[in-house]
Amino acid sequence: MASSSSSAAMAQWHRIEALVQAWLDERQQLIVLLCALQGIRGLSRSDMPRQQQLQHFCELLMDYISAGYFEVYRELVNEARHFHRENPGLTHQILRQLDSSTDEALAFNADFENPDTCATLKAELPQRISRLMETLEERFSLEDQLILSIHQQEPPLKQAMH
Repeated sequence: MASSSSSAAMAQWHRIEALVQAWLDERQQLIVLLCALQGIRGLSRSDMPRQQQLQHFCELLMDYISAGYFEVYRELVNEARHFHRENPGLTHQILRQLDSSTDEALAFNADFENPDTCATLKAELPQRISRLMETLEERFSLEDQLILSIHQQEPPLKQAMH
């Protein structure tokens, strides 16, 4: 019976590991796009490739934020409970701090996902991208802290052997 529960625990840990890795891969794509956008000084109506790049970035940003909130964070909190790695104070503090960067990302998306709105705000784009970069840098650090505090410990089977 113990072997069955330890294999289920390892399967759960590996499932969460795959989820976290896929999410971090998505983060890497987000960073690459954000760096490409950093050089934009503004957009004109005729600058379709840049606008498409910006719209793609907004889509990826929303996908990344959503996956964090609705999948990854929830799975990490469940893992912490399941494997008795809870630190509710730290987890709650990190999740609360993530809220402000979520608000910034949502505001950026609302302003720049639509080409018409984007054209109106083109002069603000470089400053907004810089601010978003700083916000995401803080967010990524908090997310890494959450992952390290819960998931990047030894897998459950190895813990049981010690």
